[in-house]
Amino acid sequence: MKILYLHQYFKTPSQAGSHRSWYIAKTLVEAGYQVEIITSTQEKKTFFLELNHIKVHYLPVAYEQSMSFWQRLWAFLVFFAKAYKKASQIQNIHLIYATSTPLSIGILAFFLKKFRKTPYIFEVRDLWPLVPIEMGFIKNSLLINFLYKLEKIIYQNAQKIIALSPSMQSYIQTLVPQKEIICVPNMADNDFFSQVSTPLQNNKPFTISYFGSIGKANGLERLIEIAKNIPDIHFWIIGKGSELSSIQTLSKSFPNISFFEEQTKEQLRETLQQTDAFFISFADFKSLETCSPNKFFDGLATGKLCITNTKGWIKDIIEQEQCGFYVENAQDFAIKIQDFINNPSLLKTYQENARKTAEKYFDKNILCSKIVSLVKTFE
Repeated sequence: MKILYLHQYFKTPSQAGSHRSWYIAKTLVEAGYQVEIITSTQEKKTFFLELNHIKVHYLPVAYEQSMSFWQRLWAFLVFFAKAYKKASQIQNIHLIYATSTPLSIGILAFFLKKFRKTPYIFEVRDLWPLVPIEMGFIKNSLLINFLYKLEKIIYQNAQKIIALSPSMQSYIQTLVPQKEIICVPNMADNDFFSQVSTPLQNNKPFTISYFGSIGKANGLERLIEIAKNIPDIHFWIIGKGSELSSIQTLSKSFPNISFFEEQTKEQLRETLQQTDAFFISFADFKSLETCSPNKFFDGLATGKLCITNTKGWIKDIIEQEQCGFYVENAQDFAIKIQDFINNPSLLKTYQENARKTAEKYFDKNILCSKIVSLVKTFE
């Protein structure tokens, strides 16, 4: 059985970014399926690679995290056109696995279903168009209505829908109540990110890392507001994005804030081993509370205290499992963090609970097997 996997931003473990699709594709191949991926590249020409028996078609589409919303939209449309042409050339496809964002991936899967008579699974990583609409990127009422209709068409025509968080699952269920929505969150690579205990020393500052995208949705100005009031705690910001320059400008007067370039998986593991906690940051929008950020799962797998400024399912689970805490503002953070600085045994307990949470709920081997079981229903 051949599966066509559509993911505009597919990454291998040697590249920085999300590796969810790599985990899934690799597990599908190990289960005996043929997998061909269509993705994008910054290279100037189309090329093909076979990686661990996964066939990957790379299509040239210019894209940078620093692009404006409308520049990104153009990149989505260019990929849509090129990917449709490439998909039309691949024969004997039995199933399409389409993972968003962007929403255009779902439209691509819908078109292929209509014209190639091929069923598709739609995996929802972010709630488009809800997120850009709520954040104010899309304001035209006609366009908003059009995008919501497209979203519903994609859901209605998908044979199966996978959501990456429980709250995302609930939202989609309200749009298509007759559909079964399956929740398969992002994954912790527990085999790779070994738990490392970093005991507090008198001469070692307490260190908190943020790693991942630095865009408007991440609301890192909220982290800077926290950091500037607590000079004894060091904050490491690792990544890139459209807001990097402005965040660096906000931080230039604070020597306890350091910036590092985007890191590969191996580099990130080394960095996390040197930190005491990691920070999950989002701008204050309701739709972003549904997100399932990779950094959350990597941090848990490494066994680090989780701190978040966003409500929703992440707040709920770190409080339930006692592996982290939610902060409302800088003053709230200053009070709560002292419990962990002053009590190393409490910090160690929460760090151990973080690793246990990764193993209990988010182990990639278990979650990938769940997706394989779903794919088997199409045989």
